[in-house]
Amino acid sequence: MKKTVFIINAMSLLWLLLMPLAFANALKNHASPYLAMHGNDPVDWMEWGSAAIEKARKEDKLLFISIGYYACHWCHVMHRESYSNAEIAKKLNQHYIPVKVDRELNPVLDKRLIEFVSATNGTAGWPLNIFMTPEGYPLVGATYIPQPAFSRALSDLAGQWKDNRKQLTYDAEILNNRLSFTLNSQEVKGKKKHIADNSAALITAIMNSADTFQGGLGEQVKFPSSPQILALLELNKHFKKPAVDEFIRLTLDTMASKGLHDTLSGGFFRYTVDPGWQTPHFEKMLYNNAMLPMLYLDAAKYYHHAPYRKIALETLYFLQESMMDPSTGAFIASLSAVDDKGIEGGYYLWTQDQLKQILSTAELKLANMAWEMNQPPELEAGILPMMQTSPGAIARQLKQPENKVHEQLAHLKNKLKRYRQQHRSLPRDHKRLTAWNGLALAALAKALDSDPALKPTGERLAHFLATLWNGKTLKPAANSATPGTLGDYAAAAWGLLSWADASNNQQARTTGIKLLEYAWQQFYKNHTWQESEKQLLPEGVQTAHLVDSPYPSAETLLIRASMLAKVPAMTTNVRKVLGYSTQAIESNPYSYASLIAVAYRYQHHE
Repeated sequence: MKKTVFIINAMSLLWLLLMPLAFANALKNHASPYLAMHGNDPVDWMEWGSAAIEKARKEDKLLFISIGYYACHWCHVMHRESYSNAEIAKKLNQHYIPVKVDRELNPVLDKRLIEFVSATNGTAGWPLNIFMTPEGYPLVGATYIPQPAFSRALSDLAGQWKDNRKQLTYDAEILNNRLSFTLNSQEVKGKKKHIADNSAALITAIMNSADTFQGGLGEQVKFPSSPQILALLELNKHFKKPAVDEFIRLTLDTMASKGLHDTLSGGFFRYTVDPGWQTPHFEKMLYNNAMLPMLYLDAAKYYHHAPYRKIALETLYFLQESMMDPSTGAFIASLSAVDDKGIEGGYYLWTQDQLKQILSTAELKLANMAWEMNQPPELEAGILPMMQTSPGAIARQLKQPENKVHEQLAHLKNKLKRYRQQHRSLPRDHKRLTAWNGLALAALAKALDSDPALKPTGERLAHFLATLWNGKTLKPAANSATPGTLGDYAAAAWGLLSWADASNNQQARTTGIKLLEYAWQQFYKNHTWQESEKQLLPEGVQTAHLVDSPYPSAETLLIRASMLAKVPAMTTNVRKVLGYSTQAIESNPYSYASLIAVAYRYQHHE
């Protein structure tokens, strides 16, 4: 009997060990950590491409396109709840062509489908889930869907597709044509107007969204909004509005001192979930930690305020220490919000009991005075250190010199930082993205005169970006076989030419100009931008100008790079683009902040 039980248990153990292999799909061992984590799903995932569309047409099935990224918390939740579920996998495999997309590797597709969901639902975000006809027309989309509702939706839509295929196909095509018509109507040329002429309207639009009490833009979640704040700073150097300067400084001070910023090791989180900047969404993205140093360096120079320069440099040191790939010198895409134990923010949060075990009595007292770590935690895993009492106030309470308090705080931070590095860990998205590394190189270039010791880091990064260009095409990431987008060319060129100006690296300049020449030829035609070389979906909006994302638009970056290149043909292109304002810009200058700011700069320095 015992022998039989042993055999059954051994067989069960073997089955458990082999179970992931039984469910392995086309994403198994993918270079993208986000796609690879779906490699053992029971869902028969495909990558986005012509093969998926051809399969949908051949089998007459709807495509189910799920878009996310590795640091996205709710993407992981939906993965656990739905995509690991055998019943849901059976429905997806039987009735749909399931496609999984890493938005950071497919930004143009992501942007197109975000536009659709935003237009049809009012809001959009990630995970982004789209049902699409085999002809390439989005039919319906949503963000996170709880498992029971998702299961019902899969069954209902499969039934509707079986019974009313022609009607659904017609509805999807009409819906997308109407959306394209509406968006295209905004792209037409407005009155004879230079884009820079929208500058005053942009300042008004941004200040209408300004939280003049707590800093930042909007009244709910708080993002750094780097394109808007950078544009505001650039324009106010000329408009000289005291209220604008006051708002910018409030925002910069608050972002650096509250929950958006990691007090211990530097670096900024993606956003805070509250308007008071207290509780971050804990992922750290490369693009934020490239853009924000540039903002703080510009502000340090304009306001003659050294602490802003300190924040900028600390952020770049964080990138070097925590996000650099040592084998290439490039920076990885992101650090997860969820730690290795599955706790959101767990890597950054502390309880009073944990601190008692790590710190001396005097150190604990200082931590509680500076960061109020002895308060009841709002998050289950503990409290995020952030400055609640100034070093000057602490010095007065302790009757010590302020410089001594600064030394003690630095020691305290380093002690907790070392403990965190030794006893905690974070999942990392190790993709080395071309566009985001281009932003990082531009940030290093801007910081070089403040700290020449950053030069080796910049040189290695410039070399990495140059290796992604083979003379014919630019990769969107290391180890990627797909061609780069306009965003990749624009950001890489801007980074390389910025670095060439700062360091006199002529190879960086040569490569940057080649990327610019290719980008202007390939992506700008008949006064419209094409953001990717190969478009698999039916023709969408004929875009005259590109909106900002969390960082400046590809159009803006290409123009900035062209201004650095000082090549006559490119200067002519820039002049043409910036002289062509549209109804979209005039009705919504906020979304084109970086373009308006660079147009104003060009107009006044031409």
